[in-house]
Amino acid sequence: MQVVLKAAREIQTDPFDAGEGKLSLVDIIGHPESAPFSAGLAEIWKSAPIEFDYDNDCAVCFMLEGEVTLTENGESISFLPGDVAFIPQQEGLKVVWESASYGKFYYVTYPHWR
Repeated sequence: MQVVLKAAREIQTDPFDAGEGKLSLVDIIGHPESAPFSAGLAEIWKSAPIEFDYDNDCAVCFMLEGEVTLTENGESISFLPGDVAFIPQQEGLKVVWESASYGKFYYVTYPHWR
């Protein structure tokens, strides 16, 4: 069968080195499945802001739980459950992610982000 299923009970995020920020994530689908993208789950907790650059990939994120603030060039937006965010691939684009408490979201990046 060509369809790949990852059971929810098998999906666990792992701590990600984000400096002073507290972030855990897991790529659920990616290189091992021969996918042209990475798709996974991320969790962010109250901590130092985490900056990601989007020079080499774009992302679509679907917020599942909590609230995350996304900041680009000093302008911030709240990312809430049910919201979908698109971050384009653009040279020099940096987005700061942070949460006042906790946030959990599903992401897809193209091409692979790591």
